[in-house]
Amino acid sequence: MTTMTTSAPAALLQTLWREIRLSWLFIRVDRWTTVFPATCFVMAATVHARLSAGETVVTVAAGALYFWLFVYEHTLANQLVGVEEDRINKPHRPLVTGRSTIRGARMRLAVVRIAFPAYGYCLGVLKWALMWQILSLLQHEYGWGRHWLGRNLYAGIGVVAQLAAAWEIVTVLTPDAWRWIVTLTITVTFLMSVQDLRDINGDRAVRRSTMPLVFGETRTRVFLCAGFAVGPWAIHHFLMAPTGPHWWVIATDVVLGGLSLLLAARVVLLRGPGHDQRSYRLVEQWYTLALAASIYTLR
Repeated sequence: MTTMTTSAPAALLQTLWREIRLSWLFIRVDRWTTVFPATCFVMAATVHARLSAGETVVTVAAGALYFWLFVYEHTLANQLVGVEEDRINKPHRPLVTGRSTIRGARMRLAVVRIAFPAYGYCLGVLKWALMWQILSLLQHEYGWGRHWLGRNLYAGIGVVAQLAAAWEIVTVLTPDAWRWIVTLTITVTFLMSVQDLRDINGDRAVRRSTMPLVFGETRTRVFLCAGFAVGPWAIHHFLMAPTGPHWWVIATDVVLGGLSLLLAARVVLLRGPGHDQRSYRLVEQWYTLALAASIYTLR
């Protein structure tokens, strides 16, 4: 009897740790577009709101957990409908490697779809949590994910659900916060098709309609090149310039603008799944760096 009582908490902790590790396997590829950048925007809001150090730590931790659930719902739903495609494009994912069963993933998705909005309610951002869930249903259950326009709108509108929640976890949305949200929403909506360049073979196999398959790979690359080429102007005008000519703002302006120009060159000059995967990783890092910069530009 004593052994059973003693082992029960240990078994519970082992199960909890196993679930945390499994959730990490599902979300780790998407952490640079969700957990990390959105948590940076939470931190920017805490600086703007002048929270104390203790309040900041608690709020940022709460925000990080929210965005862990945010992306966990997405990756579970996304990978459940894309197992066959992932066998070609992303064979490392848990449903392909066998680290999770289809039934197990469906059960986890059901739990997260209840826990996520409940947690959002506790943080005061229920409307943004529900907005994300509606987008997820449209994307994964009602066909948005099979059409290039739906895919881009999902990513772009998802930025609103993500960053508006990040700010409102801390304080009310300000015009400056909305300026950042709108700028990044437009950017992501138009340029997120860079992710489809690396997945052309898998998308063709499952007959998914993406920009490279609908408009042609070369035209898509030219379009993306033009979009990234105007990036330095947009970054400066909408994100950096309103803060003033401080040296740290100018340095960030140069780095973000330089990354944008690098991407403009990469998408037309460096082709193939390996190069395109690296280009997409750079887009994710650009997004995270931009939102890290918001910590000192929105104070």
